[in-house]
Amino acid sequence: MWRNYFFSLLLLASAGQVLAQNAQQKITTKIEKVTVFTSGGQVSRKAKVNVPQGKTVLVFAGISPNIEKQSIQVKGEGNFTILSVNHQTNYLNEQERRTEIEKLERQNTTWRRQQITEGSIKSVFDQEEAMLLKNQVIGGANVGVKAADLKEAVDFQRSRLTEVLLKQNEIEENLRKLDSLIRKNELQLKALNQNKDYSTSEVLVTVNAKEAVNNANFELNYFVQNAGWYATYDLRVKDISNPIDLTFKANIFQSSGEDWKDVKLTISNGNPKESGVSPTLPAWYLRFGYLPTSYELWKQSLGQKSDGIRGKVISADDNTPIPGVTIMVKGTTIGTQTDVDGNYALALPPNAQTLVASFVGMETMEQTITSNKMDFALRNADVILDEVVVTGYGLEGRAAGVQIKKEKSQSKTTVRIRGVSTISSYSSLPLEVATSYQPTTINYEIAMPYTILNDGKVYTAEVKNQSVTAYYEYFAVPKLEKDAFLTANLLDWKELNLLEGEINLFFEGAFLGKSVLNLKNASDTLSISLGRDKSIVVERKKLKEYTKKQFLSSYQTETRAYELIIRNNKPQAIQLTVLDQFPISTNKQIEVEEQESSGAIIDKETRQLTWKYELPARQERKHLLRYSVKYPKESVVTVE
Repeated sequence: MWRNYFFSLLLLASAGQVLAQNAQQKITTKIEKVTVFTSGGQVSRKAKVNVPQGKTVLVFAGISPNIEKQSIQVKGEGNFTILSVNHQTNYLNEQERRTEIEKLERQNTTWRRQQITEGSIKSVFDQEEAMLLKNQVIGGANVGVKAADLKEAVDFQRSRLTEVLLKQNEIEENLRKLDSLIRKNELQLKALNQNKDYSTSEVLVTVNAKEAVNNANFELNYFVQNAGWYATYDLRVKDISNPIDLTFKANIFQSSGEDWKDVKLTISNGNPKESGVSPTLPAWYLRFGYLPTSYELWKQSLGQKSDGIRGKVISADDNTPIPGVTIMVKGTTIGTQTDVDGNYALALPPNAQTLVASFVGMETMEQTITSNKMDFALRNADVILDEVVVTGYGLEGRAAGVQIKKEKSQSKTTVRIRGVSTISSYSSLPLEVATSYQPTTINYEIAMPYTILNDGKVYTAEVKNQSVTAYYEYFAVPKLEKDAFLTANLLDWKELNLLEGEINLFFEGAFLGKSVLNLKNASDTLSISLGRDKSIVVERKKLKEYTKKQFLSSYQTETRAYELIIRNNKPQAIQLTVLDQFPISTNKQIEVEEQESSGAIIDKETRQLTWKYELPARQERKHLLRYSVKYPKESVVTVE
């Protein structure tokens, strides 16, 4: 009797455990839409699901392992309720390894077999060489050798030894080639396959349905970190009498752990990782001290980076170069990636302050720009995922929060190889792109399905190509530069929806170099520098006859005069703007007398001098600038 009682209890307990475990149903989803931000991407997956009656755990499998867990959102349409949403990592269901990696590994296996075969053949020839060299004694000690036999033996040995040595050299050359091929493949494999973690994510959605629901629509949204884009432009000028041809390109990359195949792609200039808290302005206190000259201030503002910046990115652990690292000017869409040797080069706007280097599996590094060469040493990142709350939304608007336990994972380095996939050219049709405006961002929606693979390579999409009316002008600041710069001025630039980015300059089909599209300091007219023109000679000469210092009682007066000389050596006339300045007093004891400006337009606030005119071909123009500064003789004032 007692035996039957305990057996009944065991059956009840087993039944309770079975009932406690809800039925699981694996769901296959398709990525329908991706919004790529300047840092990160929002992925949207959809699926149709047959939901059975009762409680069911829907397992959305095969998802990127690099998702931000707090960003997961699940929406369902049907007569059911989403009770909870959970996330877990599946280490058994590895990602499908890329075809490129498998191909490289197969090649290495084949070449290693060839190495073994070649090595075995070489061993046979080595033994034959040793035998030929060892058996050089012909006949016995008391037996002579006929001349004919000796000649025949020597000829045979010479001929065969020559064949053996040639074969040995041939085999050694083959072995060297195989060794070189294998080494290159291993470097490529290291670059493509440093991250050995091929796990995937799974999102578990618990639903409760009073009755079975067929073809219920589910949408899963989440944010991935290892993605982004940066802007570049191709600016083509036929000549200074024609409009500008401006092509806006988005350079998109991702190594999120999943391929984006034939998805609806949207590019956004937003960055969800940036702080949205508005800054506070502290009080600004002035103190006595040395004031640098305007030229020194200009050089400090440029940080000696007027021609751009370059450098190298290496691993802090083993000092090896890291290809595919994204280098961005903080707060802009200006960026680039390192090449296969870890090198980068980037044109900078005048207001650039900080560079940001980011790479999957490594700590993001920021450096203040202080020179035109800056290197980065990135360290592996220990990623700690704090507790997050994931919310699912059902038909009735109910929500259930599920806490995810804190977990710690070590991310290994994944090297990205830079590549370019150009979508269109001037002989093909451009992409159809729709521009939409959000409260704080601009989105560019590409109409045709688009593919961005999980390889970290840069895929360049030509977003927009347009002909822009511009007027051309030469710009000279003799106080700062001895060259004149050709600028293209755009009047209605705000209607073009431009973003900051590097510009590749082309003039009459020839590549002239790089510039940068700087929008922060633009007013009603956007000026794009097209580079230096050595045909315009600029000189600022200090006139000694006007340079003097006078002492009167407790004050002293210093006088300075400069002659600005501009010569146009071009065969045609040019429109020219020349800038200089008078000093401005910040103290009642410092008096500035503006004596000569050669008819320049003087700004009332900044005291900037502007000369604008047409300079004929092969002609020269001179301007005189003279001023004096009076100040207490015991003080130090910089008057140049």
